[in-house]
Amino acid sequence: MLKNVTHSGGVEDVGEVLFTTPFGYMLPDAAASEECLLPVGERTMDALIALGDAMGEASTPPDPSLDSQIPAAFTYLGQFIDHDVTARTDREHGLSRISQADGRPRPFLPVPPQDVAAGLKNGRRPQLDLDSLYGDGPALVAGADTEASALYDAATGKLILQQLGAGLVDLPRNGRTALIGDGRNDENINVSQLHAAFAAFHNKIVDLVGGAPSAVEKYSKARQIVRWTYQYIVAHDYLPRVCDAAVVNEVVRNGPYFFGPGTGGEELFMPIEFSVAGFRFGHSMIRPSYKLGTGAPVNIESILGVSHERAPADDLLEEVGGQWRLKAANLIHWGNFLEFPATTAPQRARKIDPLISKGLFDLPFESASGPAAMIRHLAQRNLCRGYLLSVPTGQAVAGAMGIVPLLENDLFDGEPPAVQDAIELGRFQRRTPLWYYVLREAKVQKAGESLGAVGSRVVAETLIGFLKHDPNSFINNRYHARVTGAGIKVPGRFQPVGSLADMIDYVGLQK
Repeated sequence: MLKNVTHSGGVEDVGEVLFTTPFGYMLPDAAASEECLLPVGERTMDALIALGDAMGEASTPPDPSLDSQIPAAFTYLGQFIDHDVTARTDREHGLSRISQADGRPRPFLPVPPQDVAAGLKNGRRPQLDLDSLYGDGPALVAGADTEASALYDAATGKLILQQLGAGLVDLPRNGRTALIGDGRNDENINVSQLHAAFAAFHNKIVDLVGGAPSAVEKYSKARQIVRWTYQYIVAHDYLPRVCDAAVVNEVVRNGPYFFGPGTGGEELFMPIEFSVAGFRFGHSMIRPSYKLGTGAPVNIESILGVSHERAPADDLLEEVGGQWRLKAANLIHWGNFLEFPATTAPQRARKIDPLISKGLFDLPFESASGPAAMIRHLAQRNLCRGYLLSVPTGQAVAGAMGIVPLLENDLFDGEPPAVQDAIELGRFQRRTPLWYYVLREAKVQKAGESLGAVGSRVVAETLIGFLKHDPNSFINNRYHARVTGAGIKVPGRFQPVGSLADMIDYVGLQK
């Protein structure tokens, strides 16, 4: 297990490495204005519950007409990024708790924004620095220790992995539980295998990095190259796929307009509008089923909760020689998720729109049970957390950014009648939950192929703002990072690594 030093001087075992950094609002004036927030009252809660339920889409097998052009891996790269930069707004404790012990909605009023900013703390550093992968690193001084030291082979500076065959890896496990810096990266097979791929990327760089005589120096140099490559992939492979490319290019060239840290104006913080609403657009990209390796596709609900024990035939893990690991059928072949030369077309992410795969409406790894367990219902809890944490409405964010908001009919035309009923019940026609607004805007403006104007601006400004603000990012170290027009130069490869597919190819993982 990982370790944590308590304030009393003791040491306790923990499941992940957490940090403490601030949350804030990208648009604080909107968050502080009553007319820019959802109406307060039981009617709003009832409408949010109804809207969440109306957003379900039950196509199994997947309906090809709902596919986007985005390869399926980018759904889970988005989840990996989210876990790298933010934590605690998805946790059922403290300010972000929305349910009772039995899972039913907890009666609450929205928390005033000044109290949210003061009392809610981020468990990640708001930088694209892979703290979810590296934690606080290995011990760099002989005889010392770190919280994350159990993640590393001290003799080599490599991250511990299970090698299960040529091009097949799994996370290290303490019993059934993944031994990683962020336990959420084992909550489904797809993000679990992506986390393992990044660990394998680090290990290959350690093997090939030059000019580093000690394991500590190899680790340090490898981590720097991996971080720069990851950041390049986020800025130049991920964001142009999920956001409007013109918005991404503008923010890369000229910096954020609205996110203060990007302009050097404020302390670095995680924007609530991004964490609680804008970046949760990825939930709509989740397919109802996936083909992992060479076997038949499996439903999304069957690949959730990797470490949880279930009937032997359905268990995602197996015990071999006293060590738990993913079954061979559950090891990803990346040609099913990404585009490579000489491979068949990969599965595609679902379009970005207000429809959510119904397999996500009864999440198996949440502790609450029963038909009233709202906390297991992904859409309902997204909407209720946005209300609880005083996220400005979609129209308010659009107005603050100088973007003409969607018309009332644009919010529900063509959606199931229950969506319109919920919007009318909550009086959301002009004060729409930001998460729903971002999804609907993507459908209206971009036919679901990417985020629209508001969503692109919130997401791109946040992630690129982190890079602009970080003096150690590749953007601020282009010479030392050996940035080319196609990626980051890495040892042992003539071509730079500039995409997720390049990274998977470089590591030699199964396609």
